[in-house]
Amino acid sequence: MICEEEIVDLRIPDSKNYEEGKRLAQLAFKLNHTMPMTDEYQQILKELFGDNLGEGAYVAAPIQGACLDRIKMGKNVMINSNLLAMARGGITIG
Repeated sequence: MICEEEIVDLRIPDSKNYEEGKRLAQLAFKLNHTMPMTDEYQQILKELFGDNLGEGAYVAAPIQGACLDRIKMGKNVMINSNLLAMARGGITIG
């Protein structure tokens, strides 16, 4: 595995990261207020995690955190409710 250093300085405005963070926070809120195990829930889950959501993977609400789009889940991963993840550097769950 190759690791790369990433420096995050919140004193320096970054509109791209701000907008992405806002989008992810709104998706997490929407997921947390959607009926679980429905097509709508699965759609929001897929939008939140994108291609990083393995086949058959499931995350139970409520969830919260930062940079949730940097979490990678393998096939059939099950994460119970109350996930709190600060994933700026990425998290991989096999």
